Amino acid sequence: MIVGDSIKIRKLKREDVDKMVLWGKHEDPVFLHYNFPNLSKQERDLWYRIKAKSFRRKCFTIEDFKNNIIGYISLRDIKFIKRESELGIVFDPNKLNKGYGTDALSNFLDFYFNVLKMRKLNLKVAKFNKRALRCYQKCGFEIWKEILDEFEEQNIGLKIMKKIVESNKEFKINNGKLVTNYYYMNITKEKYLFHKEREKLLITL
Repeated sequence: MIVGDSIKIRKLKREDVDKMVLWGKHEDPVFLHYNFPNLSKQERDLWYRIKAKSFRRKCFTIEDFKNNIIGYISLRDIKFIKRESELGIVFDPNKLNKGYGTDALSNFLDFYFNVLKMRKLNLKVAKFNKRALRCYQKCGFEIWKEILDEFEEQNIGLKIMKKIVESNKEFKINNGKLVTNYYYMNITKEKYLFHKEREKLLITL
């Protein structure tokens, strides 16, 4: 069990998935792919097996102190020899902007580097997702590459695609596909330790 200031993190259980399908929904079309999918019982069984039972994946449930399931953290593409993996973190839309993300991620990094003995953690984040970007940077992640890539959610129709492009300068339509810029970010154990020491120093000043 990982305990932060406002959250607890533990290993994912099958029954957690049944509660995640009851989460709120993003209405903004650029965040639709962050909504937890409406899954049947058999599909939830499969989702759990993929997230929690795969050799190169691990998944952890995030709870608040009232034992409400508010999010999850996943590790994908775990490379055991290199001691690195890719981060995924998703929250109930109803629980955003409460500081849970930074609290969860900062405490998970301590577990990741000092308990799991990993050396590096990678992630990919959309440039338009300013809230997530601030959280990652606050926890010590650094940008090392920016790319233009297809947006995760393409099944929204051309009309909505055009509205997104008109309202958000980070989006374009190329050959009928909605594209946007993404950042690749990472943090190493050395960078993490340096970031923690720097935080301690700033607190004492």
